[in-house]
Amino acid sequence: MSKKIYTIVSRGFCSSGACFWVLLIVMMLLGSCWDESLTTMHPGPEISFSLSDATVRPITRTGGDREDTDMVVVDSLLGVLPLQTEDGGRELYLHAFLSGSDRAGEGRVLTRAAPVDGMGFYDSFGVLASVYSGAWDESSCFPDYMYNVMVTKSSSWTTSYYWPGGGRNVRFFAYAPYNWEGIVLSGKDVAGTPTITCSLPDDVPDQKDLLVAVSGEMPGNTSSTAPLNFRHVLTAVRFVTGDDMLPGRITKITLKNVYGKAVYPVGGTSWRDFGSVKSFSQTPDKEVSGQPGEEITGGVTTFMMIPQHLPAGASIEIAYTDGLSSTPRTLSTSIAGKIWPMGKTITYRISTTSISVVPEFSVTSSGNFTHEGGAVNYTVRSFATVSGEDGSSQKVEMKWSAEFVEEDGMGGYHAISRPFWFTGFTESGNGGVSQHRATAEAQQGVTENPHNSKLQIAEDINVQTGKTPYNLSNSSGEEAVENTANCYLVNAPGIYSLPLVYGNGIKNGNFNTPAYNKPHFRNHLDKQISNPYIYNNSQCNPTDAILLWQDEENLVTEVWLSADKKRLEFKVNRSAIRQGNAVVAVRGKGEVMWSWHIWVTDYRLGEGIKNMYSKSNKSYAMMPVNIGWCDGETTTYARRKVLVRFTQAVTGMIKIVPFVQEEHIVKQSGNNTYFQFGRKDPMPGAVDGSSSPTSKPCYASADYQFKTIKKKVPIAVGIKNPHVFYQDIASSAWNNTNWTLENETDLWGCSTSSNTAIDASVRKTIYDPSPSGFCLPASGVFSATTINEYEQNTDRNINGDRFITLFANNQGGYFYCKPMKAPGNWDTTGGTLFFPNSLGRNNKNGNIIIGASYYWTATAGNLNTAPVLSFSKTLVSRPGGKYSRDKRAVFSRAGGFSVRPVRE
Repeated sequence: MSKKIYTIVSRGFCSSGACFWVLLIVMMLLGSCWDESLTTMHPGPEISFSLSDATVRPITRTGGDREDTDMVVVDSLLGVLPLQTEDGGRELYLHAFLSGSDRAGEGRVLTRAAPVDGMGFYDSFGVLASVYSGAWDESSCFPDYMYNVMVTKSSSWTTSYYWPGGGRNVRFFAYAPYNWEGIVLSGKDVAGTPTITCSLPDDVPDQKDLLVAVSGEMPGNTSSTAPLNFRHVLTAVRFVTGDDMLPGRITKITLKNVYGKAVYPVGGTSWRDFGSVKSFSQTPDKEVSGQPGEEITGGVTTFMMIPQHLPAGASIEIAYTDGLSSTPRTLSTSIAGKIWPMGKTITYRISTTSISVVPEFSVTSSGNFTHEGGAVNYTVRSFATVSGEDGSSQKVEMKWSAEFVEEDGMGGYHAISRPFWFTGFTESGNGGVSQHRATAEAQQGVTENPHNSKLQIAEDINVQTGKTPYNLSNSSGEEAVENTANCYLVNAPGIYSLPLVYGNGIKNGNFNTPAYNKPHFRNHLDKQISNPYIYNNSQCNPTDAILLWQDEENLVTEVWLSADKKRLEFKVNRSAIRQGNAVVAVRGKGEVMWSWHIWVTDYRLGEGIKNMYSKSNKSYAMMPVNIGWCDGETTTYARRKVLVRFTQAVTGMIKIVPFVQEEHIVKQSGNNTYFQFGRKDPMPGAVDGSSSPTSKPCYASADYQFKTIKKKVPIAVGIKNPHVFYQDIASSAWNNTNWTLENETDLWGCSTSSNTAIDASVRKTIYDPSPSGFCLPASGVFSATTINEYEQNTDRNINGDRFITLFANNQGGYFYCKPMKAPGNWDTTGGTLFFPNSLGRNNKNGNIIIGASYYWTATAGNLNTAPVLSFSKTLVSRPGGKYSRDKRAVFSRAGGFSVRPVRE
């Protein structure tokens, strides 16, 4: 049975006189069963209690300094009482103030007479409960179901009592501290509301802050929360120094002839049946310096008194020795006829003058500075209420000043110069309510990328291997050509070379004839390729090598042809190495003959491979990242803070106020290159997967700046212009054409259309953009990403239980590698692969696509389209059959999308 939670709230004194400190106690009802017997069976859910911290605003004191911006609340002045010597001479004055609990030291251990505040509670409390039928009746309802049951913190506030079940009602009466020696409860056989007879101990340290709570009427089978509001039912009396107090020593304070015993009906608004009067004393032996606001009694030495209309003869007596004459005096004043209200604090301020100055001083700001700097408004409120013995008072404006400070490590502060970044501030004012403007300059961000850091400390490849240049087509960097590709990974600075070979024309040191021997596999001269080595084809005479473009400045430098013009060589400098992509090319007579993708990355080819399974359970050994992947950088704008000490003139009241420039972290999403279907040439990716992504920068000469052209071209033209994105020429958004005049389906190595044999074999071609040993997969690789062809994010048919959530929060999502067993039933044994929200390029204009990401497969759909995996915040669509506007199973071959290779 589910737990039922009841909240018991304890409210206490607060300095405004109108608000309470709140203590939350949560009552949880655990499952059980019930019958008619209350003594031998469990009638209903078990009653248990749990204590939670109160969520209350810390109370602001009326003196001293506090590190906050809450307004100081002025207590209600009840009057000025002259303290007279035995011969009738006036020596001192008592300024009596009424407030809520002016609590100091919130969060302390509750001992002795300390008033309970919102940051703590007693270790135990007592509960009485009445169970009855019908309506509550003071003459027939008894607190005999639970009588003075102790509930302890050590038992997690749990009892062995149970809810009485349907057809009955219940009321709870609670008090704390449990079984305090100063109280006596009415008996369990006494009908009606229980009472507490309180007899205050003579010694103030033994007095406790008595808390009481009563519930409303609750059904015995209740299953909803029920609040119990704990109230302070005594009066706290404390003494502090006031204005113009002479230095001296206070050795004794006595409250004479006041009621020390009375009866309180639990939950009532007043006390009754007062006993005889008595006196309460304590000997603080307190040396006072003359500063206002010094505590004489308070906290654990607070008098906890019976609320009362003070009787005739009630008085306050103070033993005082002034520091000038060293003369001991006993001073007293009558308080007869005054009222000590329940749940309030009476604060007596001892002063040498009948004039009282009560400060009102606050500083509030509109908020914090952002990392971009700018302005923050703040308001200073500075007044003082001046009151005389005759009860008159006047509110006056008080001047103030401000200075910058820092903590001195010993609980204090010392002044410092204004921080350089804190550019504008008002350092003084004439009082009243005044508004001001502080300004700060922008914070400078620090950019970090652990992947770039790894590249920057990598040992030079030529030093590592002793091979200069390092041959990228050889696993050891030797001159012999082993395996070629259109994409080569670089993991360290150094000088590299690659052979002038069409794509993967060389495999395991031999001619890979099937990769290029078909009529539609053509070179830049639009002629069928006859030999994997470019220079061995008719009229193909290399003349130079160049850098076409790169997406990080100075990433690849000094591109040249070897002396025998059979290799392209280039340099990656340590000073500029970072994740990025570059395209280098060999030219003949000023025309690009072929180009290669240089992917600078700390990812090492072959690491992190996982098997991705199709819906027919064929496995594909898939790379963990997309081709050209670069992890995003993190830029941190550090938090800055300065403390300002505001000081009110005359009163000396201090406010320590922090001015903060908030931390800001910008985590850029990763990015990767895009490819048009059937094409080997990478296109720049997108920066930031937010609502307004932009194309990643492209650093190139004027002749090879990345651009888009609305034109359908032969493959040969694409080879000569690897920096050009050829747009779909179809006019309608739902009609598609190819980027090329070549309509063959096997440009990337799969001759089967997407709606048949989804797991068809792929024979990698010279146009495949993958690194050596890898190729684009057949469309079956993504066939298990959903159960049906497409799924909304509300479905449980997406093969990734966190995919949509992570897509929204982390710029991508995880797919499980193995197919789903059933809707919402994932097979987690194969692990997951992460697919970033890499977006893509629009087939109609080459612009970055917003809101969705697309992944190619090697499979063609028809003359103009090919299947894709697509996903967004609302939809996941796996590669499917014929084109559908809704399912988006296929896309125009002119689209520029991500490629996730698999092993050949």
